Amino acid sequence: MKRYVKVIALVATVVCAFIGGIEVGNYRTSKCLNKNFLKSLHTLYASEITGYVTFLELIKAKDYETAQKRQEALLAVGLSSLAPYVNNPPDNPDEGDDKIIEAIKIAKKYREKYTDHQLIPNIENSVKKTLDYVKDK
Repeated sequence: MKRYVKVIALVATVVCAFIGGIEVGNYRTSKCLNKNFLKSLHTLYASEITGYVTFLELIKAKDYETAQKRQEALLAVGLSSLAPYVNNPPDNPDEGDDKIIEAIKIAKKYREKYTDHQLIPNIENSVKKTLDYVKDK
């Protein structure tokens, strides 16, 4: 009888330690992922601020052509960054998805209205694929 109690106590201890380890692991992983996600967002914001300042300096210097080229390049980069979304669209779109689709539509209208822009060769396919995504929406 004592032997069974010891075995049951050992099994219960192992199970509790296993479950506790899973919980601690989940917590630490979530914390690490959140930290990395926020860091990537902060890096993105820092990059955007630099772009805004450069754009404003070009406007102040009345170098509108260069400012336009830079903004169009940023537009192309933004469209190419939506390529993963376009490749794997959500099954149940929500309000955020509607905003993404609307932004792509606005960019597509701009590109159709002003066709003299140049595409960056490395991201040309991604941009075209993103723009084609809203063709029938």
